[in-house]
Amino acid sequence: MRGAGFASALTAPGPADMATERPPVRAHVRLLAPIASEIVRLLTAMLLTSVGLAWTATAMAAPSTIAALHGATAVEAYGDVAVWSDYDATERSWHVVVRRHGQISTPLIPTAHKAIEVDVGPGPSGVPTLAYVNCAGGCHLMVSGVAGSDSQTVPGSQEAKHPTIWGDRVAWVSGKAKVMISRLDGSGRRVLAGVPDRRCYYKESGTPPRLVCEAPQRPEVEALQLYRGQLALIDTFILNDSIGAVGTTTEVRTEATNGAPQRLVALLGVGEGDESWLGPSWSDGKLYFYEDSMGAGFVVYRFDPVRDTYLSARAHTYLTGFSVVGDRAYEATAPGDPRSGGVCLEDEIQPCVLRLSEPFALKASKAPVHVP
Repeated sequence: MRGAGFASALTAPGPADMATERPPVRAHVRLLAPIASEIVRLLTAMLLTSVGLAWTATAMAAPSTIAALHGATAVEAYGDVAVWSDYDATERSWHVVVRRHGQISTPLIPTAHKAIEVDVGPGPSGVPTLAYVNCAGGCHLMVSGVAGSDSQTVPGSQEAKHPTIWGDRVAWVSGKAKVMISRLDGSGRRVLAGVPDRRCYYKESGTPPRLVCEAPQRPEVEALQLYRGQLALIDTFILNDSIGAVGTTTEVRTEATNGAPQRLVALLGVGEGDESWLGPSWSDGKLYFYEDSMGAGFVVYRFDPVRDTYLSARAHTYLTGFSVVGDRAYEATAPGDPRSGGVCLEDEIQPCVLRLSEPFALKASKAPVHVP
């Protein structure tokens, strides 16, 4: 049986057999055509989806311009509200500008001959509230709704600068370096620590170096930001430590508003790059600040006061304003170093703008204590 079957298998097939066993090529083609068409359709859809996702990711990552600026200004933000000051060349005056729910408006706040210092934060009921300096008849602190409604003067806030608001409290700088805090009605007014009374450093002229402690010269508080029971500040002063530009030092500090000791967060010895800090800005309990310097580089820092840790991300340009919301920042750009006389002009190749930055690419970082 096996032999017969084997012999039959070796027998060449006849014409009838060949006709019967010919592969149905056209039938295969007809069956494969719809499959090939479906594969092409799916590949095309996948390619278009990938391109769309890549374009969307790029668009989301790029900074987005909010408005043109006509002068150097700070910017502050809370929730979906951002506020800044802008110059009107026709009226030759500065006015406050508010962006809320994506819409830009000018609140009913008096104009001024110089940039108006203004902050936004939660009021006593949690509703976004403005705190700003009104210099008509002497500079003093005022609070109002974001539309400028229900404005009121904070009693005892004469010579106010750098206002900040959180809840039922406001803080400001009186003169150059005295930090004040009170309730909105002026009650509970008292002085906070501000610039430290004494700073110590090692005098390197001797051998071994000698520890010297002295009162800072020409102290000044340049910015404040309240967050619940915490206040962040940026200060500058001069020490005879032969470090930086004539011994100039600038710091970022935090302190509890109940009078607990301060914490030094960051320090720069100002050198030829004219380094400075910008901000400070609280977001979700983290403190952000911006290192603004062509010499040392532009860097965004995030400090976690609970874990005592730092993150940082590279940045790219001079700013006059910096305020963080989530993982991005409102940035007021400058055409060059604002401390060297750079001004905003409409015919600049890179005019000044208010923009929302790309998301931060934060990485673990050391404490930013820089001495050139």
